[in-house]
Amino acid sequence: MPDLNDGARAMETLRRELLDTEKVRQEAARAVLDKAQRNARGRPTPQARMVASGMRVRNGTVIGFAGTRVFGFGSTQPVKLGFLAFGSEFGSNQYRQFGPRNASGYWLNPAAEGENAGIDEAHENDLDEAIDAAIRSAGP
Repeated sequence: MPDLNDGARAMETLRRELLDTEKVRQEAARAVLDKAQRNARGRPTPQARMVASGMRVRNGTVIGFAGTRVFGFGSTQPVKLGFLAFGSEFGSNQYRQFGPRNASGYWLNPAAEGENAGIDEAHENDLDEAIDAAIRSAGP
């Protein structure tokens, strides 16, 4: 028969599991990067695709190192990601061919701030796993 100790053990397990965010942060960041890369593939200019190809997930964050060299389709010369990143995301004030300025971003920010089923799924899976661990800890 379950008693207070079982409940206390389950609550402590649930608390510990919910505070351990490393895995869910990594999965949510991966979902953001996946959607950002899909968004970038839909952009009419190659810069977004080039920058998106150089982005990585590290410690639960989507990052791109400025010195990472990326290639355009059919290009033999690499370009540093840092030269393209800002313009590919927000457009250009100077060069019309890079698109008009968009303060909310074109491909990366919308993946993080807009609706993203991958982020929701990562959070739901983490919560389900935490509840399952709590139930197991309270069992016989």
